[in-house]
Amino acid sequence: MTEYTQRFTCDHDGNFRAIETFDGDCRLTAKTVYEYQYHLNARSGMEEPFRWHEKYRFIREVLAITFHYDHGVLAGSYPPGRETVDVGMEDVSTYLGHVCLCGAGGFRIARLAVKLLREDGPPLEKGDFVLIGGRDHTVSDVIAYVLGCSRRKDMSRNQYFIDENVEDVRREYHYFIGYPLEKRAVHVIYRKHLLIGNEMMDRLWKVETGYEEDPSTVSREEIDLYRETMLKMVKEVLKGRKEGLFELQPLKYDGFLSRLERLR
Repeated sequence: MTEYTQRFTCDHDGNFRAIETFDGDCRLTAKTVYEYQYHLNARSGMEEPFRWHEKYRFIREVLAITFHYDHGVLAGSYPPGRETVDVGMEDVSTYLGHVCLCGAGGFRIARLAVKLLREDGPPLEKGDFVLIGGRDHTVSDVIAYVLGCSRRKDMSRNQYFIDENVEDVRREYHYFIGYPLEKRAVHVIYRKHLLIGNEMMDRLWKVETGYEEDPSTVSREEIDLYRETMLKMVKEVLKGRKEGLFELQPLKYDGFLSRLERLR
């Protein structure tokens, strides 16, 4: 890690100033260095630093999803003349705190759905989607995050639902995504079990739950297996073309509304 003799802060205009001085042998925390590099690179036009392990750098090659966002325009969040925001896999990883299969699956599903719903038109409006997930898990949360679907107690304003009555086979998940502004909807099926099979998925799940309860109970070999397999699966979900892993079915909007009304 690069050593600095001062801690920096950045004001609203992007100017740096030192707020604390250290002895020459004192290091800043990784987070502080990252934030300093991020702002410095942003001002100079350089690529921002990659915060994850280098083996996951390929996530930067995955195209982001471009949305129009009226709230960002109203708030003056964007540079003059810009009305869109990109949401990429790095944003998802920051949201979750790590790069993982759930993040990759949710992002890929959102990207596929937006591509179908948008067709050849302009960017769709972030925050104007409605999501019905067939399972209450992280993948659904990621889709909601990417699309801007908010969960509200007021069901008439809620944009994120879980339908526990959706029938599915083991590790085959269903997501229904509507775009009310244009009365379009799509059904996405994610056959996660096709990645490595349910038996290996069960094995990895056992490693994960064991590590969360007590890291000392998990062997080095199990950790290596988990990490190597996770890397392969994330890459396959984001960049691979495994047949049948994802299936998109356009929905009649009236059918989507009928499913939605049952949940409301």
